[in-house]
Parts: sequence; C-alpha cells; structure tokens
Amino acid sequence: MPIDFKDLYIKYEGHPRFQSKYLIENDVIEVIVQKLEMLLFSNKGSLIGNSDMGCDLEYYLWETKIPVNEIKTNVINQIYTYIPELTEIGYTFDIKIYEGTYRDILLLNFEINGYNFDMILK
Repeated sequence: MPIDFKDLYIKYEGHPRFQSKYLIENDVIEVIVQKLEMLLFSNKGSLIGNSDMGCDLEYYLWETKIPVNEIKTNVINQIYTYIPELTEIGYTFDIKIYEGTYRDILLLNFEINGYNFDMILK
C-alpha cells in the first residue's frame, strides 16, 4: 500500500535543503526526513506530553565509552515507535563517532529509497 501523507514544511532558512516557496511538504521521503530530523535532534523529555520521544544524541556525545551499537539500537527503537512508515519503506543507516576538540562528533548516514542523508551532531 503506497504511503500518501503531507506535513507542514518545517525547514528553516539556513537548512541545507531550504526552499522559501513551500508551506506544505508532500514528498513522502522529505516528510519522513523531517520527522527523522525532529526525532534525532530531540532529547527525551523535551516534547510536552511524550517524555519518551527523542534519541538523546546530545547525551551520547558527552559520555565516554558508549558502544555505537547502543546508540544504533536506541535510534532503531525510536524510528520503530515514532516513524513506522520508514520501517515500511525500508532504510539502512550507519553511525560513526569522531573525536572532537570539546566533545565527539556523531555522523549518521541514512539511505532511504536510494536517497542518502547525512546528519551530523557536534
């Protein structure tokens, strides 16, 4: 069954894929990427009414000796719960952690339907 849904266009000026002429996003992949960005860049407890939503990636960047598999499992569980359509479409992703000057740098690379998206947290 094809997924057909729309969402408000939430990209902001300065976002790498920002286009000023849109109010509604109706491309399925772009809607999913918007949801994914919101999920990845939110901390648990930051959404009023749903204290479990968010990947807590900021927390992981300040911690030491956290296995990449623990972060990956956390992200997969969040996607399964909050973006079920992504699970239907299918995706792959990889996580790499690089040592930074003040804190580590986290690179998440997603592939969704042949599109690659890098999300960086530093």
